[in-house]
Amino acid sequence: MKTNGYLLRTLAVLLATGAPAALLLSHPNPPPYLTVAPALDWPRLGAWASCLAGLFVLFVLAGLRIRGRVLGVLIDERNRYSLSRLQMTLWTLLVLATLYTVYIGNIVRGNATTALMVDLDYNLIALMGFSLASFVTAPMALNRKAEQPADTGALATTGQQLLDSQSLVALPSAKGQVLMKSDPKDARLADLIRGEDVTNGVIVDLPRLQMLLITMMVVFVYGAAVGHSLGSGSWVLEVLPKLHNTLLLLALISHSGYVVGKLIPSNLNPSVLLPGPTVQSEPPGSAAAPRSQPQTGLTPP
Repeated sequence: MKTNGYLLRTLAVLLATGAPAALLLSHPNPPPYLTVAPALDWPRLGAWASCLAGLFVLFVLAGLRIRGRVLGVLIDERNRYSLSRLQMTLWTLLVLATLYTVYIGNIVRGNATTALMVDLDYNLIALMGFSLASFVTAPMALNRKAEQPADTGALATTGQQLLDSQSLVALPSAKGQVLMKSDPKDARLADLIRGEDVTNGVIVDLPRLQMLLITMMVVFVYGAAVGHSLGSGSWVLEVLPKLHNTLLLLALISHSGYVVGKLIPSNLNPSVLLPGPTVQSEPPGSAAAPRSQPQTGLTPP
């Protein structure tokens, strides 16, 4: 079994690093009659796709090795799929594959001394910084909720609903108000858009849904732009596609809502926060005690 694991990891590394270099080395120079790349620069585009596939396989193997799940790298310490981990993974795959392909292509096709002088968009760097900030601050925000008392009734209700609807291995528990699952096998993709508290674990969390949709849109749009540049750009790339300020602002808003949503506690059961006055009930069949008459100071004749 260990031999198979080593073999798979070796093949994944070769797919991510060796195959792109081999494809680019097979076409080191453009045809003499072309000053730019042909209509479809398939060697560079194929190298980019190979690098993406190899990195993805490495992430899958790491998840299987550590968590026993194909998407195990997305499972956090609460045994739930993490939205911030998904963001970090997507941008890591896209940016690393793009930079490696561009650098190797420039070294093979151009001057090795200037091959690394590629203009990387500062908006893209800022967006990756937002993803890193969310990844770091999200657990810090949850620690605040973990210190607050949980509604045991809501925990029992939410846990039973998740156990029935998701066919979990065991009933979920809670650390304070933070919902936790007992086994990595209980992680579900629905965790990406559902609440994280004992009171909203079975409903859709709108800030998380918004962040997921915006993240997928930005990653897809920028990935398409990168693919177009690699497939039909100049023979030696010196500039990567620019990320517009509008997309950066949308990502910033979604990140802010995501983090702030973790800080704000969900509505708990009012009976837990504001206990009402207790009324002592009399046992059935017991006679009510007679009311004492006011003393008037007069004696009956």
